[in-house]
Amino acid sequence: MAIDDKYAKMWLADGILYFVYNPIRCIDLRIAEEVVFQRLKLQNGIEYPVLCDLRAVQGATKDGRDYLAISGALLTKAQAFLVKDNYSLSVLNMYLRTTVVKPPTQIFDDENRALAFLSEFRRVI
Repeated sequence: MAIDDKYAKMWLADGILYFVYNPIRCIDLRIAEEVVFQRLKLQNGIEYPVLCDLRAVQGATKDGRDYLAISGALLTKAQAFLVKDNYSLSVLNMYLRTTVVKPPTQIFDDENRALAFLSEFRRVI
């Protein structure tokens, strides 16, 4: 099963949930709630490591970030965030240092390294 809506594409493969945002200028609370709802529907109560590709996202409101930090971590064994540049890397690193994130979380600019990190948490079927 896969979900492809106006905000993101998500699918399960090799025990990892892939979550790729479509181009979004700013993730606000409404968008954050919708993408988390869709992801949880796809997961059907099963915990997965998540590769979250943020490369097409330009920013997020504080409410959107706060919602994603808490509700966005539900049913995740680990999170790997994929960013496109050093600025995005710095902003996300700063946010994660000041926000309590429960699952193991790392930020990458290389998809292969992100998948290597998640591989130890993947769900083997």
